[in-house]
Amino acid sequence: MTEGGGPLDTRVTHNPEYALVVAGGSKDAADRALVERASLVVAADSGSEFLRQHKLVPDLVVGDFDSSYPDTIAHFRDSGVPIICLECEKDKTDTEVALDLIACKDFDTAIIIGATRGKRLDHELANVFLIEHYARKGLDLILHSQDAVVFGVSGDEYPKARQERVFTGNPGDWVTVMPVTSRVTGVTAANLKYCLDNAILCRGSTLGVSNEMLGTTATISVKSGFALVVLNYR
Repeated sequence: MTEGGGPLDTRVTHNPEYALVVAGGSKDAADRALVERASLVVAADSGSEFLRQHKLVPDLVVGDFDSSYPDTIAHFRDSGVPIICLECEKDKTDTEVALDLIACKDFDTAIIIGATRGKRLDHELANVFLIEHYARKGLDLILHSQDAVVFGVSGDEYPKARQERVFTGNPGDWVTVMPVTSRVTGVTAANLKYCLDNAILCRGSTLGVSNEMLGTTATISVKSGFALVVLNYR
């Protein structure tokens, strides 16, 4: 299967046949390229506002609609887009419900735009932790924003997840490896300023923070545990 990634994409190698969730956090006009290339687009509540603004049509809109304008939801309903209305009092965020719908459609890769830099820090943190949750289910979840991308790398305990990640950027871009499990072993990186060679990272330690890319391509792999990789563009 051909895989993609690059300046117009998320900068991390992934399946090019991906689903995309448009969430309510910060987005940029450049995110249109990710929407246009997606095989399936799901708007989560106020994510629908971005799509309407840029004259883009989702395949599905889902949410309790406490943060979107009624006329926007009506606009998409009148355009024939399926609308799934959720209860305001529920056990999952609109974004998690959107991802559950994607997982049921047998996608192995999902990208979220608007997952970060919104008004709610709790929602932002929840979105970050969804990466490991869906890795267990075999869904590679990537959070994309204007200045960073967040993705997962995992060990043998996650048989359907990625044990090595290849990503692109510019020399000097910051790379942070952040353990989600209590220990992540066998952490090995290529083309980063500070050497990681079969290293052990422990949750709560900042040892993996603020590494730097030496060139335009780097790789990170692990043997056990689960870690987040945060690529910050300079």
